[in-house]
Amino acid sequence: MIRPALAADRDALRAIAEGTQMFLGDELDHFAAMLDAELESGAKPTLLVADHGNGPEAAAYWQPEAMAQGVANLLFIGTRPEARRSGHGAALLQAFEAEARKANRLAIIETASDAMFAPAWALYRGHGYSKEARIADYYDDGLDKLIFSKRL
Repeated sequence: MIRPALAADRDALRAIAEGTQMFLGDELDHFAAMLDAELESGAKPTLLVADHGNGPEAAAYWQPEAMAQGVANLLFIGTRPEARRSGHGAALLQAFEAEARKANRLAIIETASDAMFAPAWALYRGHGYSKEARIADYYDDGLDKLIFSKRL
């Protein structure tokens, strides 16, 4: 079941984020602080979890872009390592799109060029996203930013 995240999910959300191994240096702490602020403001459809009765197995976090009209940015999507390839990512991506579609015309996903993210790129492409841009050395030397988009 996909549902909005609750304050009680805080530890599980951090564990999911940590398990993705996508954060460099102090980025995980920054992301956790961002989640804390979101959770303190109450359950919102911008922070979603896949929970089948044993707590969150996967999570997605998105926000409307402040400096663009009708653009929803999926900032994070991740699954616990032991729960990968079970459909949680696809379900969260669909839930994100359903919520974002209510007030947005375009969805974007920014990700890194590291090959470890190839399964995520396949997920995005499988759901109709196109790779629109590559910014060389964005995250670090040799680690580019990739931007995927989809018309909602």
